[in-house]
Amino acid sequence: MMTERKNWRGLLTDCAGLAFAAVWATRGAQAASLPPALTVALIAIPTLLLVLGFARRDLILRRPEISVDPKLTRRIKILRFVGIFAAASWTHSHHRLDLFYPMLGAIIGLSYVPLGCALQEPVHVFMGGAIVLISGLSMLLPEPHHLEVAGFGTALAIWAGSAVRLWRSGLFLPAEPASITVT
Repeated sequence: MMTERKNWRGLLTDCAGLAFAAVWATRGAQAASLPPALTVALIAIPTLLLVLGFARRDLILRRPEISVDPKLTRRIKILRFVGIFAAASWTHSHHRLDLFYPMLGAIIGLSYVPLGCALQEPVHVFMGGAIVLISGLSMLLPEPHHLEVAGFGTALAIWAGSAVRLWRSGLFLPAEPASITVT
């Protein structure tokens, strides 16, 4: 869908999601003790390519993802912050700071599911489910392995979901959007 306006808000939201993925990948790289140069390359390449793709989609081609339920989208953003605050408080008060990042991933992942409904974009639903699954499985691993799995797994899910969203918007190949809808 083309619009008359450039979608700066959508671009900033997508860039915030990519920044979240970069933070997660950095946590995973630190837990895995990867060299800094390799860490920067592993994170910068997909992040930069996806930022350029979203900029092209939202600012040049003007094909943003439009929320069909703005109230739900707003509620999701508020509940994300409430959930993050609750997770931070719980992990701090129970002296389980090692579980903060996996819990954060689960909260963010859960928030993608209703966001997929608000945007009628099934990729968000699958991406959110993958992040929740990765976060849950990572909690079963000992430290630092749960940070490695949660960090790299969450980042990969966001990067893959972002690439699929760009493809579905017709950015990479002239593709018809899938007929899958989330209701």
